[in-house]
Amino acid sequence: MADEFEVPGGYTLLVRGPGSAEVIEGEVKAFGARLGSGSRLRVPEGRTIPLEALSDSFVRASAESVEMVEGSTVPREWEELAEEALDEEKVVVIGANDTGKSSLILYMVNRALEAGRRPAVVDADVGQTDVGPVGTIGLAFPGRQSPVYSDFELAGAYFVGDKSPVGHLLPMVVGSRLMVDEAVRAGARPVFVNTTGLVDGGAGWALKTHKVEALAPDLLVAIERDGELGHILRSIPRGVRVARISPPKALAKERADRARYRAATLTAMASRRAAVELDLREVRVVNARSILMADDGELRRKLEAAIGAKPELVGVSGGEAVAVFRERLEQKDFSYAMAILGGAGEPRVVTLDRIVGLYLGFMDERDRLIGVGRLLGLEPRRGVLRGEAAFFSQGKIGGVAFGYLLLDDEWREVGAIKPGYL
Repeated sequence: MADEFEVPGGYTLLVRGPGSAEVIEGEVKAFGARLGSGSRLRVPEGRTIPLEALSDSFVRASAESVEMVEGSTVPREWEELAEEALDEEKVVVIGANDTGKSSLILYMVNRALEAGRRPAVVDADVGQTDVGPVGTIGLAFPGRQSPVYSDFELAGAYFVGDKSPVGHLLPMVVGSRLMVDEAVRAGARPVFVNTTGLVDGGAGWALKTHKVEALAPDLLVAIERDGELGHILRSIPRGVRVARISPPKALAKERADRARYRAATLTAMASRRAAVELDLREVRVVNARSILMADDGELRRKLEAAIGAKPELVGVSGGEAVAVFRERLEQKDFSYAMAILGGAGEPRVVTLDRIVGLYLGFMDERDRLIGVGRLLGLEPRRGVLRGEAAFFSQGKIGGVAFGYLLLDDEWREVGAIKPGYL
């Protein structure tokens, strides 16, 4: 049930999703976007939209929670950064989880649009992406101001296939560079790049340092609570200008919010799914070396004689000896199989039943991501893949990338496989 709120000029109404809001009277500003009487917006699950009243206003809101605070939630640092970014080509924002990276970028995008610029957004926060499906690096060219990312049409995406960058540092850097290059070629300026919250340890250092090297931003915005980005900033190339700011308090998210948001975006994609069947011998295949091997008849016979179970595919490739089985082997049979395979290379056993529901990315014949989906069945010796997909762009399927998340029938996360399993 919707409630009406009188918001005095100079106050801010914090609307937490899922829900909606409508400006009945007056004028408000949300992340730099002006909303007049009659404006409506949907508040995403796990997100908070600050509606700052520019004059005495009335707002109708139906949401998980609504809170009124005095003053603006936009820090003065954001205003200064937004002005500074207008003359830059590439702006990268880094910070730990829940430091306001996506909110800051949305604010800067709206300010850039207000100033007559043609900005672009590259969202490389694969677990919490606001542009494109979960597990992708998305690209958008916002055409008008908006308090929510959902109004920005997806223009391109790169499939990583996981909610975390851990184990995928190289694809994270490559995908970000490809999307930024596409934005620059299209004439966008500034190009704003969001990043994941992985900043701790060697993995966080490597990802952020090498991403900055690859993207060569004109401005790097580092949002930090207590110097936690120091080890990264000490390694940034000298030519990159760095602005260090503190995170705002009013828009912080909880860990549960991130999971709810991810689940909501995946199940929304599932509502548009359609059945697909591919001949893997006719398309590009990424992240699945095991199903690209030539079958080794002699090694197959050795395995069948030793354990009795019939493998779907056995082969040696790239120094690895791999056996693909339909069902999980008993521990004794698994040990025998690993011993036999070890005589031909680095041994590995793959179980197909374990990857039913695996997250997939579908590409067109120009290697552009056109949809995501999940695996329903695989016949590696025949090269047949059966699955379901939700497409966001048109085109003939020319490739498939195997991801790492496991999804149930409603596309909810139920597990994951480790990088390198396939």
